[in-house]
Amino acid sequence: KRSSSSIASCVPFAMLKTDSKCPVMRLLCFLLLTLPSTVASLARTAQRSPAASTRLSGAIRPASPAGVLGRRSYRARAGRFRTSPPLCVRMMCGACGGESPGGGAERHHSGSAEEDDCLGASIRELGELAQPLVRGGDLGAAPFAPGSLPELPGGPVLILGAGWVGSRLAARLSQERCARVAVTNRPDWRSRQKEAYFAPVPLNPPPVSRHAFDIDAPETWDALPEPETLGAAVLTFAATADQLRPFWERYLRKVPRTVAYSSTAVYRVDVPGQEVDETTPLRPTARAAADAFLLQRGATVLTISGIFGEAQDARGVCTCFAAYASAGGALNGQKSVNMVHVDDIIAATAHALAAEDALVAGARLNVGGGVFKLHELMSHCKYPQAAEAAHARDDTDLSSKAVLSTRLLQTVMPRDFSFVPPLESAAAAAARRAALAPNAVGPSPAASPAADSA
Repeated sequence: KRSSSSIASCVPFAMLKTDSKCPVMRLLCFLLLTLPSTVASLARTAQRSPAASTRLSGAIRPASPAGVLGRRSYRARAGRFRTSPPLCVRMMCGACGGESPGGGAERHHSGSAEEDDCLGASIRELGELAQPLVRGGDLGAAPFAPGSLPELPGGPVLILGAGWVGSRLAARLSQERCARVAVTNRPDWRSRQKEAYFAPVPLNPPPVSRHAFDIDAPETWDALPEPETLGAAVLTFAATADQLRPFWERYLRKVPRTVAYSSTAVYRVDVPGQEVDETTPLRPTARAAADAFLLQRGATVLTISGIFGEAQDARGVCTCFAAYASAGGALNGQKSVNMVHVDDIIAATAHALAAEDALVAGARLNVGGGVFKLHELMSHCKYPQAAEAAHARDDTDLSSKAVLSTRLLQTVMPRDFSFVPPLESAAAAAARRAALAPNAVGPSPAASPAADSA
């Protein structure tokens, strides 16, 4: 029953605060906060191509209230947020890109625990923020739509090994989620020039901090962020159990969650082409021993097959095949091959980081992607001997297997997730990218033949 004069005495329209005593202003503030996410979601839905329905792994779902207002609701204190960055903050900084779509500099959210105030924006600015902002080309990361990765637990994420996959994971988390990310490289990384097939994407501070690190040089461990301050760590490179043991005791055991990458080469294949899952016996290798060390201590191990990216980039499936063939790989057309898109690895990593402990602690999860016969890849890449390879008699290669990712799909990933088809047509790939990010520009990442290295 407030009078019009008392309503007029509320906080000015352009400087709304959630702690206003005026119920009308509080309601208006909430509506303005949800406006950008609602409009962006509707715009993306309207522009989504039906042909992209096969690319379920990148499906964009409407933002939940937690995604709009920040993790664990929006606890307002003196009109400021003390949770993870609200969506309006992420959109103001162009999904952590540091610039607005028009090129003008906006306040960049560093992802720190400091309070942020997104309610001081003018009504004109809020209208501009309602545009569906989609970025991703400026850091070389794949086009993405805000909200396609889950919210992560509190605390920064340390990515040990910012190589081909690790750098792209850091770029996606920092851009799309405005996550606080720290990465490591070998101390001599600046002098190590990698060819395009292995090259990481650039990472610009902030919000990504870089640290020189060598698991065999304990003196470099002191330069890492304090483990108690982290939300999680992702180990992207291969290490032996002997290398891991001292680092775990001194550092990783203090981190709330550790996700490590492994390779499907750890599985023992008794019959060429057999199906393998997480219960399949392992070969007695150093990699398998390292996996066992981590699993026994509650880490999550993602067992990854051959990695690929977009066809036009340095690690498309045909580029990977050319490298395999030129290295003398056996061209048995009946061999079963597994390949997974880098975007799917990033999605699986993010969901493993966000999942409940009961689902992922001490668990091995296959990230196998799609499986196909080698002659199908040869035909897809228009290899001259494709027709001859298709009529090969038997598969005799004990590296031939069909990796099942059922546990990952049923326990960690969203119900509408599916892997990017390795042999998708150019038209299907274009439709998939358009559905993910209709306004995105710039290149997308390519592929790697095995789990990432530092």
